[in-house]
Amino acid sequence: MGQAEQEQPLSSDTARGLGAEPCTLVIFGGSGDLARRKLVPALYNLLLDNSLPSNYAVLGIGRKPLGDQDFRDGLREGVVKYSRQALDERKWAEFERRLFYQAGAIDDPKSYKGIKSRLDKIEADLKLPGHRIFYLAIPPSSFAPACEGLQRSGLAHPPDSSRPFCRVIMEKPIGRDLQSGRDINAIVGKVFDESQIFRIDHYLGKETVQNIMVLRFANSLFEPIWNSKSIDHVQITVSEAEGVGTRAAYYEETGALRDMVQNHLLQLLCLVAMEPPYSLDPDVVRDARIDLLR
Repeated sequence: MGQAEQEQPLSSDTARGLGAEPCTLVIFGGSGDLARRKLVPALYNLLLDNSLPSNYAVLGIGRKPLGDQDFRDGLREGVVKYSRQALDERKWAEFERRLFYQAGAIDDPKSYKGIKSRLDKIEADLKLPGHRIFYLAIPPSSFAPACEGLQRSGLAHPPDSSRPFCRVIMEKPIGRDLQSGRDINAIVGKVFDESQIFRIDHYLGKETVQNIMVLRFANSLFEPIWNSKSIDHVQITVSEAEGVGTRAAYYEETGALRDMVQNHLLQLLCLVAMEPPYSLDPDVVRDARIDLLR
């Protein structure tokens, strides 16, 4: 079962939640640490929670010369080690049939022709409508070349109700400093409309973090006393089980300060100290955090 032409459209034995539309998730950096430790285990857990659409595909893009089955075997190891739910052999067999791999270099225009051809083949075999989400699990210096490659190859296009949607997810940090962040956003903004761009800080998806606002604003015991008169100081401790490990190249470019402090920890501080937002609309919560920083 190495290639898309051997796959058959799959049917779900349970109703899927959230009304998610069938689509293809394309992970740039698919053979990397983030995909193995975070992204694919998260997708697998969505499958177990019946929150994936009934029809989908995942295409990993990376420099390593892997076949589909090698890619799947590596991700299985990641799921066994990092998934919050245990591996279910029947569910994994369903899941891995939708995992594919395409070798390619982000800075090589020829790679995008191969990606486009592979996507077209996978989507035709699985009868997918062509909706695509591009997840940039790569260093920030590669964001701009990846988006420009997607544009040149015709894989990225502005919002158009007559065409399948395409979206891009950028994993933090976005740039090394303010200027490089602005430069990256400017280039990405020329390729994608702002409504198509999703900037991700995965710490904000942790259950404990998501519960902070409920604890602060909906708990009658804590809400009246969560203020500077009752709280002496705040300490935020991040205890990591993983060290630099296999991420030496990433840390060489990014560094621990950019990787952890100016995004993860600062976001936690904002949630702990911001004023109550007047609604839980994402833009309103964002503005409340920005007001605190200002």
